[in-house]
Amino acid sequence: MERHDDLWKKTAPLLAALAVYAVAWCDLFLPQPPLALFGASWFALSAAKGVLRCGFILLVMARWHGLGDFGLGAKSPLPRAADLANALLVAASAAAAALILALFAALAGAGNPLFASAGAAPGWKAAALMAASSLATGYSEELYFRYFAVAGLRRSGFGPRAAALVSALLFGVSHASQGAYGIVAASLLALVFSFHAAKGRGIHALALGHALYDFALLAAILR
Repeated sequence: MERHDDLWKKTAPLLAALAVYAVAWCDLFLPQPPLALFGASWFALSAAKGVLRCGFILLVMARWHGLGDFGLGAKSPLPRAADLANALLVAASAAAAALILALFAALAGAGNPLFASAGAAPGWKAAALMAASSLATGYSEELYFRYFAVAGLRRSGFGPRAAALVSALLFGVSHASQGAYGIVAASLLALVFSFHAAKGRGIHALALGHALYDFALLAAILR
């Protein structure tokens, strides 16, 4: 009986992490609405999904073990000056990694099919929604992939590096719509974010840095 209890204690957190992922990102497995890619409506929908994901993940965290058990309880509810400074560092390191990968991809003739279909620069309304989408995406993805998923993997017996790697690979696979290049790029960026998480930079620094990187990337391709 003890063996069954021990097995359940190890598998339950992993199953919970997978279940939360399946619910929060269920839209990846469903038909997509016919919206113009990178248009105002597309960004509005992306922002709404990000907000819903944040709420759902935080609710599960609070009800399951409490936010403090995931390393969030002692953090300030609002970003502080140090968080903003660290966010710039996170965004800069992500941009550097993406640039290096882009150089290798150019030499190999690889590319991101999603970005290849990008249109003209957005107007002020679409730009504002793009910022909201970047923020919602940054917070929802960092909450799950750097906190919830890693915690679940750690409770299931994974070491800190293995948990970060598995979470990064799951993050990469979540970008399968961007092709092989998108999967590799997302996995690499996830490792960059995981590095900063391991250095003790909190959710605000990670999420805002993630959002700044996403916004800068979108601004660069929409021109």
